[in-house]
Amino acid sequence: MNDILDSEVLNSVNRCQIAEMEKIGERFDPNQQASCAQFADQVRNVQAVIIHTWQMTAYASLRESEPATAAKLWKEMSQLCDHALIALKRLKEKHSYCGTPELYNLTLDYKNAADKRHYQNLEDAECAQTPPPRGLFPQMS
Repeated sequence: MNDILDSEVLNSVNRCQIAEMEKIGERFDPNQQASCAQFADQVRNVQAVIIHTWQMTAYASLRESEPATAAKLWKEMSQLCDHALIALKRLKEKHSYCGTPELYNLTLDYKNAADKRHYQNLEDAECAQTPPPRGLFPQMS
């Protein structure tokens, strides 16, 4: 199984978990305890998606020799967070006692950190392609 397929499969599974949270969130009444409990289970699933994908992204990016490729991994993580934040923004008001505000804040923190790593890796990629100025190092004889 190649890296592209792994990334595509992971992204597909992650987006399904977010879509399932949205579907359950729209269907259940937040005032009923059983509904909130069932919805909170799905909120935890999305939290697990965010945390696990972060760990996998960190692992893969540290082993990546090309900073531009590592930047792409962090951009994908940021996009996953964006997708979750869009869903959570709508749901956190309706289901404020079922864990959505906390997950929204956590996901926002992960998104900001992913963006930071994305831009750091883009800068590293640019630096790697910039030759050092002439005369910076002594001539070797």
